Amino acid sequence: MLLCPQRLVRVRPQALLSAPCRSPGYWHRSSWTPNTRHALQYALNHTSTIQQRSRDGQTVGEVATEPSESEPKQDAEAGNSKQAAKIPRRPKAGLRRISKTSVKSILFSHGLRPSYATTVQQGLNHEIQREKRILSDKSVAIATITRGRSIYNTKGRRLRVWQRAYEEIYKAKHYKREVNDERVIPALDKTGEAILAKIQKDCNGAFRKLWAASDRDFKAKHWQALALWLLRNDVRMFLDFLIVTMKGKETPDFTMVTDCLLYVDNFYYEELKDWTTGPREHGYSWMIEYCMRPATWPILAPPQKGIRLYIRRARPYGVRLAFRTMKERKIQWRAETQLCFVNRFTQLGHADRALNALKLLPRLNDPIFTMNSRGVLRHCCKLLTLDTVEDGESGRNFRILPQLLEMGVRPDRDMMNVVLANAYKTGDHQLGADMLQFMTSQDYAFDSYTYVTLLTNAVSRGDQARVHELIREVDAQEEIRNNPYVANKIFHAHYIFTAKHMDIDADPSGVFYSMLDMYNNLHDITPLKELFIIPPHYKAREEGTNTPPTPMALYIMIATYFRCGCRVSTVQRMYSRFQELVRQGHPSIAPLAATDHTYNEFLIALRKSSRAMHSCVRLVEDMLHPQGNMAIEHAKPSYRTWAILLSVFLWHRRPAAAEKIKDMMEKHQVPYNDVTWNLIINGYANAQKVQETAAAMKAMEAQGFALDSYTMKSLRYLRDPERLWVAVDELDHAAQEADSVRSSTAENPAAIEDALRDELIEKGLQKLGDKNKPKD
Repeated sequence: MLLCPQRLVRVRPQALLSAPCRSPGYWHRSSWTPNTRHALQYALNHTSTIQQRSRDGQTVGEVATEPSESEPKQDAEAGNSKQAAKIPRRPKAGLRRISKTSVKSILFSHGLRPSYATTVQQGLNHEIQREKRILSDKSVAIATITRGRSIYNTKGRRLRVWQRAYEEIYKAKHYKREVNDERVIPALDKTGEAILAKIQKDCNGAFRKLWAASDRDFKAKHWQALALWLLRNDVRMFLDFLIVTMKGKETPDFTMVTDCLLYVDNFYYEELKDWTTGPREHGYSWMIEYCMRPATWPILAPPQKGIRLYIRRARPYGVRLAFRTMKERKIQWRAETQLCFVNRFTQLGHADRALNALKLLPRLNDPIFTMNSRGVLRHCCKLLTLDTVEDGESGRNFRILPQLLEMGVRPDRDMMNVVLANAYKTGDHQLGADMLQFMTSQDYAFDSYTYVTLLTNAVSRGDQARVHELIREVDAQEEIRNNPYVANKIFHAHYIFTAKHMDIDADPSGVFYSMLDMYNNLHDITPLKELFIIPPHYKAREEGTNTPPTPMALYIMIATYFRCGCRVSTVQRMYSRFQELVRQGHPSIAPLAATDHTYNEFLIALRKSSRAMHSCVRLVEDMLHPQGNMAIEHAKPSYRTWAILLSVFLWHRRPAAAEKIKDMMEKHQVPYNDVTWNLIINGYANAQKVQETAAAMKAMEAQGFALDSYTMKSLRYLRDPERLWVAVDELDHAAQEADSVRSSTAENPAAIEDALRDELIEKGLQKLGDKNKPKD
């Protein structure tokens, strides 16, 4: 009777002794609570703080206290019955218990110490019972190896100490306060301080050697105190420390590594995203992939927040590896983690992988994240932005939308808005009209996104009547009319139909003031004054009463000002002011430097005069080598920027300068497109260079660009167009001869030697003839 664990617990309840004993005559306190109902009942009914770890990896403190005298006994008994209901039961008959012999065998075969088989076995069986999982032999082996490699291979005292300490420093950092109780945080002893000195002096040298030569107990004793000290005092050094300690067969517990990296990512990511280490300059993403590699993930109850951190920060291959590993090993995951895969694959543009991840969601049977829940539909909206149209056996259809419908997804208005936008992007107006008719028939209420999509399509098609019809619909709905995106789109439509494509009979100043009045009703006019665009006599609203302008609205006003007529000297003065404000980091004007649109408008305005060619070159140099405020990522010259610059010198008949621009384009690896080739052909035709024009036309066709109406329009500048077609025929004839020579020499290698010999004989005869000529 004395050896019965239950009787021992009844006799000595405060000790919570474990059974069986380690050696005859000596009872050992195990870090694992005995798996008996009596011991757990005692622990739940007495005052103690039980640290639990949720499935998401967060530490939760749950305080269990004895009922006070003021509380009714019935409530106390009810509370005890609820606590008893949470007691883990014995495993069901279908659940498999792992034997100690098999654990020993697995550990020994992988070079791990079999002496830890008892704690590993107890931990595995405890998790299997709690999670009610049936593991295959392969999964048992992986789980055993993962647990056996941890220097903290038990869920005992050291893990509870870590949970309390981590929670304390995390809350202190989150609430920006001092730690409440320093006693719960493991302190460095003299040995730990000596190790810390090695880390600070040479982490990848002396400390690496010391750590590799240390045994498991030494690592387990000092890792927590070192990690917590570095997290609080030197987070950059902590990353190097973590990389070193993750090498070798024995590594820190994965849950502890997850806690540390969640702390780093939540509070220091913006500071460390450009961090590098080692001679190969490995970055932050590599560090996440190495320290949280999927091979180390627990199969049973892995920390889900840690896995989601890996998915968010890993590079594309790492994300694919994580998804494949979780499927092959059947690692437990939650719906949030599955949607994290969907979101990451969508960001990477991998539509098929995102669909495969979404198909697995119903298997999780999560009542919150069903296929028609708000969270899932939001991810489906993002996924539909990658949708395309393809021709199949059943006709022309979308590629992603039908698969979502097959999964049971019922599209809401937000999804239909994306589908409508995708339909118009295909260029098939009828397909967009069909989608719009479907939304109307299904009583989908149009929102601001719908009207922005409809206005964008109408403007791109030049359908001015449709734009006016949509504006009337918007004016009847106050909420949509006041939406800034809709207002900006209407403003853009007005610019397209009045300023950009100005009627010949229109008054430029009238067009400018109509655009200025519309802008003044929407946005603050102060930035325009700072750019010297506002005339002195213009009566504007009181400054600061409207919202700050968007970059699009500012760009439209700058382009309108240029297109409505202004002197080149005014454009040069405005550009100098623009660059000054960008360098100062002006909140409204500096963002314009993030794209090439405003720079292109300056180029178009400057190319009118041959005296401004040097200003055009300086503008492109400013884009290539920006100076001043680097908080804004300056745009590099696009192919359109280079094409406009090339047109400046071709239009003013500076062929030598144009050739230099072409060389610069090759240096910066700017590919030619149809616009570039048409500009080159136009320049050669203007300069009456027939051979160069013919060669450019042949090169344009060779790169897959067809001769279009713009090409033919450029050829009208040639005074003798017949010479052009003769030159084209000559180039075709020369190309055919070159092909025939290559084919004949390929078939008969001896022909090459004969041709070379004939050439040498011909050169020798020519030299002999030159020597025999009489001298004058």
